[in-house]
Amino acid sequence: MTAANGTNGDSSKFAEDPLYQQTMSFIRPNWLKEKMEEGGLGFSFGMSMTFSPDVAQLAKVAGYTAVLINMEHCRAGIQTACDIACACLNIGISPICVVPSLQSDWISRLLDNGVQGIIVPRTGTAAMAKELVKYSKFRPLGERPLTFTPQMQYQLPHAEYAKIAQNNTTLTMPMIETVEGLENCEEIAAVEGVDAIFVGAWDLADDMGIGGQRDSPVLYEALSKICRAAMKYGKFVGLGGLEPRPDIIARLRKEYDCVRYVMAGRDTSVFQAGMAAQVKTIKEIEASS
Repeated sequence: MTAANGTNGDSSKFAEDPLYQQTMSFIRPNWLKEKMEEGGLGFSFGMSMTFSPDVAQLAKVAGYTAVLINMEHCRAGIQTACDIACACLNIGISPICVVPSLQSDWISRLLDNGVQGIIVPRTGTAAMAKELVKYSKFRPLGERPLTFTPQMQYQLPHAEYAKIAQNNTTLTMPMIETVEGLENCEEIAAVEGVDAIFVGAWDLADDMGIGGQRDSPVLYEALSKICRAAMKYGKFVGLGGLEPRPDIIARLRKEYDCVRYVMAGRDTSVFQAGMAAQVKTIKEIEASS
């Protein structure tokens, strides 16, 4: 399965053009997108309280495919997010960002400064998904203005080829986490230029009135419905909020080949677990002495 995300046309007809080859030599790969296209399962480390290129380096060494910079819930600013994104490009890990809202200034500025994928929360309609494509992709898919970017190593040997290169290495992902989005998931998946549907399972369950009930058959059917819609239109699915339940992730992955991306830990939970384990060890030493 390969996502039907579209390009600026059939690249084979100008693949022999030296300017095309030169342009393609500058573009940084999107390692998460490549892994999904190869049939693998990409996974990201979530950054919501610790914002440093050092954390991205640790994630890379640990074997993560991507870091997920959550700007919806955190206090970090756009400059911090872009600094981390540029560091990611240099070490070979994909920087993905959850933006606070569906606004062109958030989306285009992050993409213009290193981010390789955008997730928009609370996407409820196909119209919203189309707006996301408009802001995140270049023509003919969208209307993002062309500029010098770190993804292209600040090189523009050919404007049209640069659009192709960046369209094909940018992940556009509406997030379904409401009943409205669930009801419209097929229409959202059908939007040209959407690469993957990201599911906020925790918030989706909450909006459905079954908050915290990860074992609910109703939630599993909702997740399955989204997966079926994605498969119908050749799109990938990303899963968030299911890290504590790898069994559910494994079941969905087995049943639906489109499941190619998962959130796999975040700074808050990793720190809490690590601290608790260390304190337990020291307290055991204290008690035995």
